[in-house]
Order: sequence, then structure tokens, then C-alpha cells
Amino acid sequence: MAEQADAAVRISGADHSSWNGHLGVTAPDRKVRGAVTWNNTIEYNDAKVTVPLKEMFDNARVHNQDPETLQSYREAVKTVLHENTHVLAAEGTSHSDAKDAFQNPSVQALEEGVTEVYSYNNLNSYIDDLGLEEIAPGISSAEANRSYKEYAPAAQAFTNGIGRDTGLGGQEVVRRMAVVNAEQKFRVAAETLYDNSDLPGIVPDQEREAALQQIETSMRGPFEPLKDLDKSDDQQLRRASAKAGGLAYDAAVDQVEAIRTQWTAPQHSQRVERQTDRGVQQGAQQSTTNDRAQEQASTGRGSPQSGGDPGQAQRPQELDHAMRAGLSGTAPMSSAKPLGAGEQGSRRSGSQAGQQRQGPERES
Repeated sequence: MAEQADAAVRISGADHSSWNGHLGVTAPDRKVRGAVTWNNTIEYNDAKVTVPLKEMFDNARVHNQDPETLQSYREAVKTVLHENTHVLAAEGTSHSDAKDAFQNPSVQALEEGVTEVYSYNNLNSYIDDLGLEEIAPGISSAEANRSYKEYAPAAQAFTNGIGRDTGLGGQEVVRRMAVVNAEQKFRVAAETLYDNSDLPGIVPDQEREAALQQIETSMRGPFEPLKDLDKSDDQQLRRASAKAGGLAYDAAVDQVEAIRTQWTAPQHSQRVERQTDRGVQQGAQQSTTNDRAQEQASTGRGSPQSGGDPGQAQRPQELDHAMRAGLSGTAPMSSAKPLGAGEQGSRRSGSQAGQQRQGPERES
């Protein structure tokens, strides 16, 4: 029995097994074939698991055993794989980490369903790895009953849907979910859908966690009532369970589409376009300002002043008088001074009213 955990790790590709190396016996009043405690001890039912396995090794290499005996061996080995699948875990985690999460009915349903589907589908790989066909010839082709009829069909339908959607196939999806603890199974399902869709190219990296949480939450609901399904009719039970798994898959796909719509809606692209246009306008304005500054620097001129010719400096009034005198050929008298505004005459044509300055008279 020492190889039971190592073989489970080898065939599944899990990071490690959480099994603590201790074995126990299930309580007599519990109608289960095996269990794992929260301290990672594996327990087996004596009558249905431990005794048949002991008999199998005692009768090693005995051929032509009856189908009922081989079936009891095979079902005992399936229980061993089932419980060892429960304790598979990702790096840095343990089966016991999921103790609180397991109290949620949806988590419990998916954990038991996926574990049963995986152990049933991969039982021959486990038998081959342990070399049990040599111990009990015919065990690989013997019949074995399925357990957890309220959970397994839901898990099968759920993982098959994801497998089709992603192209990975249902068995690969089951394997990915089997190698993590109960708390992480819904997250693995959500990541598988997300990473194999176009969402990584649409949703910003910083929004990935929120999107995964939305997908994960959407798929939980249909698993919650499975524990309370009517178990009086096996066929009806399987149909109801499978329907729930299909609904969980549909809900997850709908959520993926909702996220896609959210991040491809017009307002997101328009926001990006407005930001781009604003940047172009700001760049053009800055370019114009720079061009003006360069032009002024090259000509040596400042900005033109308002009201008049910017290149013409104003002359003092005294300089105007001196220029007039120079043009007339008469030097200005030393006592000359500029007239005030009220003392200056005006040039007019024709008769003028009012007092005028008289010029020298001439003789005729």
C-alpha cells in the first residue's frame, strides 16, 4: 500500500500527494468505502476494501478467478485511487486547505463528482502502474460499479462541455481539476475556459482576476442542490445530475460571452479614440508654439505691439523742430522753444475767421 500515493501522482501528473502516510478504518456506521480526514489520513472500509485487497495479494497470480471476485478486487482498487485522488494537490497547497470551502454544497458536489469520474476513467492506468494485472489476472477487464451517482454525471457533463468548448477534451479537463484540492476546482474550470477563449486579448491584465471570479461564481449554482436529489430512481437521478452539470457549463459560457461583450462595447473603444484625438491636438498646438518661437528667435524681433508700425520708434518733439530747421536752412535761435499745443497755428486755405498772425508788408 506504500505505493498507492506515488502511483496516483505519476499517472495524473499532479505536483504532490497530501497523504500523511497513515491509514485508518472508516467508522462502522458510515456507509462509505473510504474517506480522507482533514489531517490527510486515508481511511478504508475493512469489508469492502481492506479484506478484498488482502485476499488479492494472498491469491497472487491465480488465474481464472470468477467475475464476482475480480469485480471485488477492482472496486477495492478504485476506492484506493479515489481516496488518493482526493489528496492530490497543487504546489504549495494541501488537501486540508479546502476544509472550510468544502462546507459549501457546490464545492463538495464538484469535488466528489470530479474525483469519481477521474478514478473510474483512469483505473486501468493505475492498475498498470502498480502492476496489479500480474497479481490478479483479469482485473483490468473486470466490471466495477460507479459511486456518487448524484455527483458524477454532473461532473461528467460539466467537464465534457468545457472540453468541447476549449478543444482540450473532457478527460483532460477532468485531470486538470483532479490534481488540485476542492477549493481550487471551480477556479481551474474558470481558468480553462478563460485562457482558451479570446478574452486574454480583450480584457486588460489587471481585470483578469475579476473576470475569473465572475465565471467561477456563475457555474456554482447548479451544483448546490445535487446533494438533496431524490435517490430512489437511479436513472432519474443520473439525468437530473447530468442536467445540472450542463446548466453549470451553459452558465459559464454565458458569463464568458457577457465579459466579451462588456470589453468590446463601443464606449470602451470610443474612450480610447477620444484620448488619442486629444493627444494629437495637444501635440499640434505644441508644435505651432514651437514654430513661432523658432521664427522669432531667427529674425531677432519680438512680438509686434498694437497701434502702429512696430518697426518705427517715436521721436522726441525737440528732435522734430531741429529737423524742420535743418531742412529750411536756418539754424534755430538759442531762445527758441517749442510751442505748446494752444500756441501753434494751423495751415488753412481760403479766408479764415479769427485773429491771424500778420506777415511783413511789401511796397508796391
